[in-house]
Amino acid sequence: GITSKTNKRCSFLKRKYGIKNIYKSYKQMIKDSKIDAFFVVVSAKNNFEVLSNIIPTKKSFFTEKPVGINLNQNKKILQLIKKHKNLNMVGLNRRFYSIFHKGLDIINNNGGLLGFEIHGHERFWQKKHLNKEIKRNWHHVNSIHTIDLLAFFGGKYLKKNILSKKNKSKKNNNIISNFLFKNGLIGSYSSFWDSPGGWNIKLYGNKITIVFEPLEKGFVINKNFKIKKIQPSKYDINFKPGYYNQIIEFKNLLLRSKLEWPAVDIKNYFYSAKLTSDISNE
Repeated sequence: GITSKTNKRCSFLKRKYGIKNIYKSYKQMIKDSKIDAFFVVVSAKNNFEVLSNIIPTKKSFFTEKPVGINLNQNKKILQLIKKHKNLNMVGLNRRFYSIFHKGLDIINNNGGLLGFEIHGHERFWQKKHLNKEIKRNWHHVNSIHTIDLLAFFGGKYLKKNILSKKNKSKKNNNIISNFLFKNGLIGSYSSFWDSPGGWNIKLYGNKITIVFEPLEKGFVINKNFKIKKIQPSKYDINFKPGYYNQIIEFKNLLLRSKLEWPAVDIKNYFYSAKLTSDISNE
């Protein structure tokens, strides 16, 4: 079944993909006892409301990020999950980028990862179209994509040191943070919202460096400073990167009732949400 805020495209999608039912609203949809799981891809500002109504059904669900647009909303969703124990998965598609996994394989085959840098610059001066609530919570709405990659590449951290400086909007949008992870890795996260630049990552290994810039393109620099491109999988070429394998993992979750790395559920997501609040000092 399918539903949307206005249902303008539902009839077209029903015909194209052979979808059986169109529901007038998501509240009508969640009352249908024949539904086994939900796929939630609503706007950032509506996600908290939709999830708050879906979780008490105890049914499984996939939800796009952000779970909530601030830490308080994320806490409430986590509490609901602990109560109702739904199987769930959060869509952080960068975790499924084929070039990330190929890059890690290359690093590990050459002695292992030593450390990494993540740059999550936001080009915030271009975000004039955003409504005030979304703009005010942009760390949780969007920056969590790159902040979550600290956990993806490094795991849980042991120590952190965060330095931030407020910009003209009086927000902590100029950030440098360093981490020592429990597995011995060191890593950093920086974000300067008022300076040109985009998201990029550098992985450091033994006589090898791997660069993702933008995140959808990767290349290897060997000890002779020769550069070789990392080829993405056919799925990341044919579809938006990460999306195909992400959905396959959700299907597997429904079949085996167990979530496997690199996927995350609400509990894992809250770890990155808490870190997002720490880094942004909000």
